[in-house]
Amino acid sequence: MRCPRCDREYDPGVERCPDCDVELVEETAAPARDEARWTDLVTVLETADPSLLLVAKSLLDAEHVPCFAEGEGAQEGLGAGRIAAADIPLGPGRLRVHPEDAEVARELLAGLQPAAEPDEPQA
Repeated sequence: MRCPRCDREYDPGVERCPDCDVELVEETAAPARDEARWTDLVTVLETADPSLLLVAKSLLDAEHVPCFAEGEGAQEGLGAGRIAAADIPLGPGRLRVHPEDAEVARELLAGLQPAAEPDEPQA
């Protein structure tokens, strides 16, 4: 038996993945990698803070939510987030997921975003 989300293998008799909480499927040959699956992604986080982007990506990775980090935060982690010989950022970092994972991803990331400042009371 294998988890369709995290692709972990389990012994016979186990019916649900304890990490992903989804039903296991019978083992089959691994499907060919579908590169088109990484199109039409949904942005669940946009930030100019590269450390927030990396923390958010780590959180989704730990919960087995496939994600793709793009932009300044992801590139600066690799030392390539700015135009050479200039201090011009390439743009905000974005964390993107498949549409079917967007709701779960937003719930997981909700605690990372600072709450909106309440409006000052009118006198």
